[in-house]
Amino acid sequence: MRVGIPRVLSAYYYLPLYKTFLEQMGCETLVSSPTGGKTLEGLVYCPTDEPCISVKLAFPHTVELLEKGIDRLFFPTLIGTVRNRFYCPKHIGVPAMLRNGLGLSEDFLISPPVAGRRRPEERFNSFLAAGRKLGAGSRECRRALKEAWKAQELFWQATVQQRMTSAEALEELFQVPLFRRRRRYNPLARQREELRVGVVGHSYILYDYIGHNVVERLQEQATVLVPEMVPQETIARTLGRLPYGEELWRFEQLIIGSAFHWLESGAVDCLVLVSPFECGPEAVMEVFLEEAANAAGIPLLVLTVDEQTGEAGVVTRLEAFLDTVKAGRGSRYFPQAERKPKRPAAPPERVIGFPTFGTLDLVLPGFFEQAGVKTVGPVSLSRRTLELGEELAPEFICHPFALTLGQMRQCLEAGANTLLMVGGKGRCRLGWYAEMQEILLKKAGYSFEMITLHSPLPLKKNWRSFLERLRPVIGPGKGPRLLADLYAAFLKAHYLDLGEELLFYWRAREKERGSADALYGEFCRRLKEARRPGTVRRLYAAFRESCARLERAPGPEPLRVRLVGEIYAVYEDFVNGNLAKALGSLEGIRIEVRKEITAMKWLRENLLRSPGGDWRHYRVKKAAAPYLKELVGGHGLESIGLAALASREGFDGVVHLWPFTCMPEIIAQNIMTRISRETDLPVLTVIVNEQSGSAGLQTRLESFAHVLQERRERKGEKGRCPVSWDWTWEA
Repeated sequence: MRVGIPRVLSAYYYLPLYKTFLEQMGCETLVSSPTGGKTLEGLVYCPTDEPCISVKLAFPHTVELLEKGIDRLFFPTLIGTVRNRFYCPKHIGVPAMLRNGLGLSEDFLISPPVAGRRRPEERFNSFLAAGRKLGAGSRECRRALKEAWKAQELFWQATVQQRMTSAEALEELFQVPLFRRRRRYNPLARQREELRVGVVGHSYILYDYIGHNVVERLQEQATVLVPEMVPQETIARTLGRLPYGEELWRFEQLIIGSAFHWLESGAVDCLVLVSPFECGPEAVMEVFLEEAANAAGIPLLVLTVDEQTGEAGVVTRLEAFLDTVKAGRGSRYFPQAERKPKRPAAPPERVIGFPTFGTLDLVLPGFFEQAGVKTVGPVSLSRRTLELGEELAPEFICHPFALTLGQMRQCLEAGANTLLMVGGKGRCRLGWYAEMQEILLKKAGYSFEMITLHSPLPLKKNWRSFLERLRPVIGPGKGPRLLADLYAAFLKAHYLDLGEELLFYWRAREKERGSADALYGEFCRRLKEARRPGTVRRLYAAFRESCARLERAPGPEPLRVRLVGEIYAVYEDFVNGNLAKALGSLEGIRIEVRKEITAMKWLRENLLRSPGGDWRHYRVKKAAAPYLKELVGGHGLESIGLAALASREGFDGVVHLWPFTCMPEIIAQNIMTRISRETDLPVLTVIVNEQSGSAGLQTRLESFAHVLQERRERKGEKGRCPVSWDWTWEA
């Protein structure tokens, strides 16, 4: 049996394991050719443009193997190492992206999940089931896996003991040739072994064509160290000394662990980070590396590459960087970075600042007020907020990070001396916001205390630790009262969700446009001041009765559109350009907007585990299963499941909202092209960032509404609303 292995992503780390396992079972293995110019022409096989280059390359590499007539494709799904310790979402989602994008059957794509074991070799026990799918017996599979692990350990030993790069070890020990230039990159370069350069980055970037052979170029001029040359035990010890080291994504642990080891031991004179455009985890690492390099007085160069990156630009930046490093060696040319003068010490009284999140800015101030806590804000999002955040944020971090960072700056400048932020490490970058924002704000000269809150649920397990984190804010002896205040805040947020659903319903049906919005605005103003649960319930009942008295517009039922995507982009109106209102208020076409991804619905489904929430979560996950089985972080799986259910639940279209560079939603968007094709359901993708404009969004929404209207008419349903709207594609 001929089994193909794409030369991308995890193959650069685990190819000895993959290849040996298959060959020990008698399979003929075919590894795709090294990336070249022809490979880049095949990027068109990727259904969407948004994935990073390392993900997009998986498509042409797989197509090459398909054209060679393989019988099976072997591409493991890397989920995590131990419980709650994960690989980057792309390693979880790429096999599903390939299966959906290229129309591969589940039998053809062998993708064993790798996750959840303390001992490294046990994480690959899922290979045993994969071997049986390939026709091997249980004993044969176990023997093959044992030999495969020996090969993997041999590979690691060679890179450490013989100071070989991964590319060199694969070529010499396992006969897997990579791209190699036969002549020098720079004939005039002079080797200086005393100059030590640490090069960090993912192996699938450093040793691929798109990395422009940075390691080989530098080896002509200096002694080059790369992460695989550092023993795993040393990396583990280094990570253990970092407050966040053991919670990083797996391959990022190798990068951070090796770089910090070199900085601590003085093993390098400079660092080079080679990062693919849009790489989420590397935007996180960049913050930590910059702080550590500045503290050590070591210069750091960040090189960002993708399929558009030219060789000349990379070479010029490298040469200029090395010239600067050579000029500064042996002197105080690179002193420790100077920090801005700190502000005066914070006053004894705590003043709390926190980012807002959708309608929760109507809930949280009242909660803190009842707890006797002085707060700043909430600060409403604005262009000024975004500018303040972008000024400090890493270049390729996601939009929500920059906005929440900008809000924190506004809070501090308004007098806050303590910041509250949510935490919890997982697949998504959100869990790293607090650490990164604290580093960036203190580097900018702000003096404050950051308190990171993790979920208090389940209460029996987490309430005590949650209370301990809040105790500096709320003071001692307020635990029982805090539960009552939390319940009141929960109830207020719950009725705000219900009120918004009523608003969307009546906005699409009211005869006099703007009536429902006026009622909802009054409801929100009064609810913000409410403090007792009974008052909250009465206000919602009054709002519902007021809506019921609205006069309906004549005509057919409105079109129905479901909003899915990343929760911050869906829930925060400033981020999405108030898309729900813009879509629901179109002059000529009535559209009812529904959004199921909100803070309270997430809380009910994932933490409170209400029966209705559990049932809905099960339905969504089941609907997503034919397309994506594993959680990829954020709301990626939910976006797939809700889009798959939309047609069955009577929706006419889906709007997919997400921030630029959001990896879970990039995976979802890639797969959603198949859902749209199979269900004949129009899907509009809206990617938000600092460049988003309202005029362009309005034009896209109008065109999308026209598509939905024509689709309904094509199906023979009543489509026109009472106000006619003549459409042409040219318009």
